[in-house]
Amino acid sequence: MSLRTIAAALALAPAALAQSYDFTLDSQASNTLINIDMSLPLPGTAIGSYDATTNPTGTITCTNIFGMCNNTSFPINSTLVAEPSIAGQPGGTFAATVSTSAGTIAIAGLSVSAIGRQSSTSNLTLQLNYPTFRTRQPTSVFPGGFTLPLPLGQSTIDNILIVQSAAAAGTLVASATPGVWNVNIVVPTSLSFDLDLLGNAQSVGPVPFALPLIGTLDLSGSQPRLVVTVDQGGNQTLPNPAPGTVIEDIALPIPTVLPAGNTANLVLDLIPGDLALGFLTDLDWFANGTPACTIASYCSSSPNTFSSGGQCSAVGSSSLALGGFALSAAGVPPAHAGRFYMSRTQSFLPFGDGNLCLGAPVRRLPVTYAGPLGNALYNVDFGDAGQPTALIRAGETWNFQFIFRDPIGGPLTFNTTNAVSVQFCP
Repeated sequence: MSLRTIAAALALAPAALAQSYDFTLDSQASNTLINIDMSLPLPGTAIGSYDATTNPTGTITCTNIFGMCNNTSFPINSTLVAEPSIAGQPGGTFAATVSTSAGTIAIAGLSVSAIGRQSSTSNLTLQLNYPTFRTRQPTSVFPGGFTLPLPLGQSTIDNILIVQSAAAAGTLVASATPGVWNVNIVVPTSLSFDLDLLGNAQSVGPVPFALPLIGTLDLSGSQPRLVVTVDQGGNQTLPNPAPGTVIEDIALPIPTVLPAGNTANLVLDLIPGDLALGFLTDLDWFANGTPACTIASYCSSSPNTFSSGGQCSAVGSSSLALGGFALSAAGVPPAHAGRFYMSRTQSFLPFGDGNLCLGAPVRRLPVTYAGPLGNALYNVDFGDAGQPTALIRAGETWNFQFIFRDPIGGPLTFNTTNAVSVQFCP
């Protein structure tokens, strides 16, 4: 089914049968496991660690078999390989609009930290290929033409982010259990992560990544629950994560060859190439949903004595059942009094030294004082019969604005923020 077909079906479905939810991953119940085979070409040059001033006993290299050895550099071809196993408990959010009558689901705004605050480490091996060269301090010959695997310590991968990059629509199919639906959807995303190689931290990505979500949506209880699984493998080549970068002065001790039994100390300068990844992904994600209703700012504010304009916003959940809803104002004069006002309608009229964004009738909430940083907050109690917020019902849209004292800000000594429009959910 195409995105256009699904969008049309959602548009034609009765409003009562299409519902939007905000989902949050249950980090304690969810798990991410990604096994990676990583290969990064690192061509460059090598030279002995000798320095006449700072390291006179260091290794001296040269490419001539006979004669003087003056510590000359030579080209190398090397590849850095690692096999990290990335595991952790993810965190993130997304929105879903479902229509059980149309059998559709749309995902928007998916943003997931794939392993949360955890990081993953892996042993690094440098597969070094070099031409024939010799050394002094110690004296040895290194026949070229073969690959020498050398352990280099560990790499670290963290901050793995999966962020939705385009609209996603999929299908809902009723299961044998009433109220439970089978979900099948592919979400276009971009993948990015931080990679520490040889002490050099680089950000990799974002790169395109198709995230298939297959699982179940349970609408039978008081709280929607979406369980999704990802079990897939693949290969991806990522463009050079550090274009134009040279990883300089990498100290590399290597065992001598002819004769054996000693150690030559080289210094490498390496240029990263394209990063090749093979991966096996196993994701088990559990997400809990709450009804989602829209919150939007509108109108405009005027400069006051503390800022270029006060800003009104809504924080917390607009669900009447969940509570935790509050009104916030920022950029207003500290220590001065103000009130949040509410109305079902909107307007735009000169008012005080600002604009009135609410239409009649307007109802006022208790006096609130701005703090030292110019912020005011009012926690809304929908059940307080003494306040006009008790009038709010599920499905209604109310508008809010903060009006505050500003004695030296203008001729009328009070000003306003912009306004916020809130649709309330059950």
